[in-house]
Amino acid sequence: MKTIFTSLIFLFCVVSFAQVGINTNLPDTSAVLDISSTDKGLLMPRMSTAQKEAIVNPATGLIVYDTTLNSFVFYNGVAWVSFGVSGASSSSTGWAEYKDGTYTSARPLTIAARGTGGLSPNKVTLSNDARSVVDNQLPADVATFFNASNQKIIGENGDGINILIEFKLRPNTQSEARVTVAIDVGGAVGEIYSNDFVMTKARGVEHHYLHSFNAYTDGVWEANGGTVKISSTDSMDIYDIRFLITRTHKAL
Repeated sequence: MKTIFTSLIFLFCVVSFAQVGINTNLPDTSAVLDISSTDKGLLMPRMSTAQKEAIVNPATGLIVYDTTLNSFVFYNGVAWVSFGVSGASSSSTGWAEYKDGTYTSARPLTIAARGTGGLSPNKVTLSNDARSVVDNQLPADVATFFNASNQKIIGENGDGINILIEFKLRPNTQSEARVTVAIDVGGAVGEIYSNDFVMTKARGVEHHYLHSFNAYTDGVWEANGGTVKISSTDSMDIYDIRFLITRTHKAL
């Protein structure tokens, strides 16, 4: 009975003060958990990227160590985000990688052969859900370079930007096919930085698309954002989509 009474008193104290101390009898008043040690560290759960992405309904703020990326990552409510290797934000430059997790070789994004009436190539947004994100040294006042919720590459008037677009594609016809990728910033400017990729008689054959270009984000881009658009003269399967974005940001 004495043991039970003592346990209840201890539980009451923990609940009342909402503080727990490990190796200390005086946890800091600002901390709900205060761990004290002079010869040992705190070891977080360690797992591969695949194991991390297999976590069902991760809580916002969940932290693990990704052994594939060799980096601590946390879930921001939408995607897994790396803490980065530098540990500090830059005031002007940075880069980020955004990998799609929706479209795979088994479940690709399929582009139709033609647009309305068969008169012009179909055109769709090259979707990227940013399932996996690595961002190192984001500028101090920039939260992200790419917003997966509206598929916009973000920029401010006066920023320099390099965009690398990578994906795999597989034609569904035997005829020569041409894929066109461009950035749509809307307004009077519309599509810019267009690039063509031609495949000849390659039904079912996997091709690797990789294109990198430097750009300047003006006021129109800042207002509307830039959306990656893709069109094809023939039916095409698209998967393993990746954006790598580097920005030279206006200094604070």
